Amino acid sequence: MKAVNHHLEQIAQAIFKSWFVDFEPWGGVMPEDWREGTLGDYSIVKSGFAFKSSWWQEQGVKVIKIKNITESGLNFSDCSFVSNDKVSYAKEFIATAGDLLIAMTGATIGKFAIVPQHDETLLINQRVGKFFLGVNPLDKLPFLWCLLKQDEVFNEIVNRGQGSAQPNISPTDIMTISVIILSDEVLADFNGNLHACFETIITNAKENEHLATLRDTLLPRLMSGELSVSDIVDVK
Repeated sequence: MKAVNHHLEQIAQAIFKSWFVDFEPWGGVMPEDWREGTLGDYSIVKSGFAFKSSWWQEQGVKVIKIKNITESGLNFSDCSFVSNDKVSYAKEFIATAGDLLIAMTGATIGKFAIVPQHDETLLINQRVGKFFLGVNPLDKLPFLWCLLKQDEVFNEIVNRGQGSAQPNISPTDIMTISVIILSDEVLADFNGNLHACFETIITNAKENEHLATLRDTLLPRLMSGELSVSDIVDVK
């Protein structure tokens, strides 16, 4: 599944480059009706909910922290938890499949990940930024994801977070980064063409997470001798 997603992501980036770097559909020239704007013109960004330290517990509702954003996506194997009654406090920061999250502090600043399909409530912690893409995030996700993959945009995010011992960037810093604003028609065409591609990505990511959970659950038991391979598969 990871290999499939990697291939789909490469396809998306290739199409983005063709349209918005090489301008191939427009004869190699940027259309005149496009203009300079900011990331905030595409999406509002907000930092997640500030959970109280006394709320953390061993089980319950998962909370996505900075450490859960990795190069390969969201890693849920080391989540923190709060009780179910805390969901109402952080209802603005419930993660929906297709949401785009970004690390805003520390060594992972600028890394971003798509929230996969999931069957449980997921909350977003402070210093994890959420791009608000509307009721159906997939309608706007493809272009924004590809845009953040551009070196000049990613590097600008990282550079704006420098200047202190702990790298840190604010939602305003992210939203004021300069980018080209497309016509509504072109933006809708691009997102529409890649909608199915990103729908597959978030579905596959759910399966990847399920396999990772099995690995993390079974491997220690196999290594300790509590389980044998024959307990898991039928070896003939």
